[in-house]
Amino acid sequence: MLLLFCSLSKADIELLIVGGANEPVQFVALPFTYDGDGLSPAVTVENHMIQALSSTGLFSMPYRYDQPADTNNMTAWQLAGIRYVIQGEITEEKSMLWLKLTISDTLGLQPTFSSAILNPNQLQLSTQMFADQVYRSLFYATFTNDTDKQYLNNENPTLTRYLNQLVVTFKNAWQVNEGTGNCTADIQQMPGGVPFKSKLQEDCFIDNRLAKAIEHALAAVETLPYDRYQKVFDKSLTIKFIANH
Repeated sequence: MLLLFCSLSKADIELLIVGGANEPVQFVALPFTYDGDGLSPAVTVENHMIQALSSTGLFSMPYRYDQPADTNNMTAWQLAGIRYVIQGEITEEKSMLWLKLTISDTLGLQPTFSSAILNPNQLQLSTQMFADQVYRSLFYATFTNDTDKQYLNNENPTLTRYLNQLVVTFKNAWQVNEGTGNCTADIQQMPGGVPFKSKLQEDCFIDNRLAKAIEHALAAVETLPYDRYQKVFDKSLTIKFIANH
């Protein structure tokens, strides 16, 4: 597993990239429950939620996984490679659907509770809107050090999209994970998002395999996100790669 920290002076947020190009953060959505008199929409809502969370490739629900006998045993889920366990309860009241999500982090952090009212006549749209909020919350909880941002307090949507695109760009650039330890890289980019200078710090050369792998990853990044992100653009990035194998 590898992590990446990216310090943005304007945003004052550290980015953490968990896993390489082919290592999305794993989550599991347990079968949603339904309490109502009509036809259960649980499977439909569950599928929309899974699709929304998997849309960028940063998160993924495995096709097969070993479910522990006790689904509340977060240690067992973690050993199975699962970071988040999502449970959903749908209650029908007065022709409206109430969805309550419990998102448990297997790293031991406090569960997150989210709820929304879904319109049964526009089930896909209303579910996708809520799922987008859940995605942004999990993004901040997983890929940044700002845990308060996972509650989307005073969120800057443009900044969120910019951070998301940075994570995707650097994550995809690390195609092969070699070496162990930490490696900090300072990157300068021009307006337009073109990197023109990078420097590896001393911690990179404890394991030369890691230094070479990061040099290849940085060389593979020809452009960084810029269009539509000028207001939150930062020309100086400090990135810390952490590789554990």
